[in-house]
Amino acid sequence: MPIIDDTEFLSRKNQESNLKLGEVFQGIWLENEICFAIAGGGCKAFYGLGIGHELKSWGLKLRQVSGVSAGAAMVLCLLCESEEESVAFFERIVRKNPRNFYFTKLFRGEPAFPHEEMYRKTIRFGMDFPKIIKSGAKVYIHTIRAFPKRDSLKNTFRLARLIAETGRAFLEDERDRNRGLNTERTFRVLRNWNMKEVLFTESDFQDPNTIEQIILNSSSIPPVVSFQKHRKEYYLDGGLTNNLLLEAFPPSAKIIGVHYESTTLVGKDPRLLGRCFLMNPSEPLPITSFDYTNAIGVRETYELGKRDARRNKERILDYLKRDWAKKASRLRN
Repeated sequence: MPIIDDTEFLSRKNQESNLKLGEVFQGIWLENEICFAIAGGGCKAFYGLGIGHELKSWGLKLRQVSGVSAGAAMVLCLLCESEEESVAFFERIVRKNPRNFYFTKLFRGEPAFPHEEMYRKTIRFGMDFPKIIKSGAKVYIHTIRAFPKRDSLKNTFRLARLIAETGRAFLEDERDRNRGLNTERTFRVLRNWNMKEVLFTESDFQDPNTIEQIILNSSSIPPVVSFQKHRKEYYLDGGLTNNLLLEAFPPSAKIIGVHYESTTLVGKDPRLLGRCFLMNPSEPLPITSFDYTNAIGVRETYELGKRDARRNKERILDYLKRDWAKKASRLRN
């Protein structure tokens, strides 16, 4: 059995002590307990995971987090401290998946998209229920819930119609948001179908299965991720109405939010955006939302998030400075 040299052991112990001491001093002049939000975006959300991993390495504490769709899985992964292992796991199963659509399964009446099964496997691998609870973090996960009228959603035709109407409205809204316009087609469809925005929190986390289902509720994008159902309630992707949940955090909090397209911010309160530190990719992401065949793109997206955080470290720490520290800095200058 190898024996650790005493000097090596003492060196490690001193490094850990210095790190903890550094965090204490950092907390004097810096707001090191932050709110962190990751937008939905399928595989693009690995970018937000990379940023969160880097922020934690600086000693910042994620005291409140929010996520939508895949962003929900990522913020919980950060609380579980399993980001590196989860990325490696997802890389492995993606390498074994040659296609994003299987015609043969479609003909056999099986799910033709592999995404949901792979997504569930990664969630199960990365989620650590005791760690999430032990973290003490406040969690917000955004989704959309439908209350069926006279159980009408049991009818397959009506389900297909609901999905089609919602999808068409969202795409038309997204087109207008690209032009800088704020539209409400999706909200009108939700009202017509008696649907409602819902926030799940850590108080809803009864067990690992419940956490998995809540993440899937927020990630439901038929047919890629099936229309989620629990009892008589149906769920769709929270990104249909709010893909970056900043509104749940306290007004005085230091908020860092991660998104991928400028359209995500259209229609949000400018005053809210003005008091947040918002990050988006410094270069085109090497992967699309639902490309579950590109293992290299998964890794590069995650690593880009870490690099972008490091590139912006000075700006981020300046944003997190306490008011007295900012005033003192201005006086010195």
